[in-house]
Amino acid sequence: MAKKVTMEFIANQLGITKNTVSLALRNMPGVSEKTRKEILRTAEKYGYIYKKSNSKNSKSNSRTGSICLMLSNDTKNSVGFFSFIQYGVESEGKRNGLNTILYCFDDNKEFQPPVCIRDGIVSGIITLGRISRKTVSSIISLNLPLVIVDDFFDDIKASYVLTDNLSGGYTATEYLIKSGHRSIGFFGDIFASPSFFDRYMGYLKAHVQYNLPVNSSFSIIDKNMAVLLHEGVDKVVDELKKIPQLPTAMFCCNDVEAIALYKAFSVMGISVPDDISIIGFDDIESSTSVSPELTTMHINKEAMGERAVKKLIEKMNGQESMDEKIVLPVTLIERQSVKRIG
Repeated sequence: MAKKVTMEFIANQLGITKNTVSLALRNMPGVSEKTRKEILRTAEKYGYIYKKSNSKNSKSNSRTGSICLMLSNDTKNSVGFFSFIQYGVESEGKRNGLNTILYCFDDNKEFQPPVCIRDGIVSGIITLGRISRKTVSSIISLNLPLVIVDDFFDDIKASYVLTDNLSGGYTATEYLIKSGHRSIGFFGDIFASPSFFDRYMGYLKAHVQYNLPVNSSFSIIDKNMAVLLHEGVDKVVDELKKIPQLPTAMFCCNDVEAIALYKAFSVMGISVPDDISIIGFDDIESSTSVSPELTTMHINKEAMGERAVKKLIEKMNGQESMDEKIVLPVTLIERQSVKRIG
């Protein structure tokens, strides 16, 4: 009897994760068009047919059977990160008999609760990605169990699931230092996200631990190069030219920022890593699509979603558990974008 073809089988054939296969088959963001086509071609080759879940068998009509995953439109459109966390939420919810209802909103407008909450069919809420203080306050006022993923407010009491950004920032910077670099810049708008700010704090901590002076002229911490890139690569080049002397290495707040620098340096005739080393953060799919492949900090994105659901279930079941700031570890992924010197 022929072996049943599964998503895991397709993933093994292509050397990718099962979650990437699932995202592609569901036509969700976070997967490059090239990879998506390879997955669809492989699925067709082996006769795999993706079966959508039967809504008749779901528990969406039961208050205890549904959770609402809320994210802003900006988060939904982010490349290669949040869709994997969403996959973790949906998978863990399914394992526990919970239907996940996705609700996207414009964080620049007044928050309006979704119909699923107004109709009372939702037992808990998970928010994903950056969200405004005003919107969080509106969500808390709904008086439903809540877990906030990948955002944090020091003065708002809630349960959070976060990445260990401070330790990750320290590890990334320490790796550059141990590779012989003494002039290291930080790139990214540290005020755009608590995650970026904490990664910057890790960068500073490594400098202190290794008695290495911080030269602020090496860094740009109030602008996002990836955003500037949308206006044209010349905008990024202009910012880089303002730096009196380029450092030998750069730690970027995330992989998208690092890839924006790749493009600018290519225009400037500066080689990575021969002329300058770069390390990113997040380990998105695109980090292996650039040349040289990007050294980065890996986040177990699916685990963040899974852990959020587990915490939410505790709250939904009325368990006496305190609000927690759950911090998941990150791992250094060594590739080719960092050069050892000295």
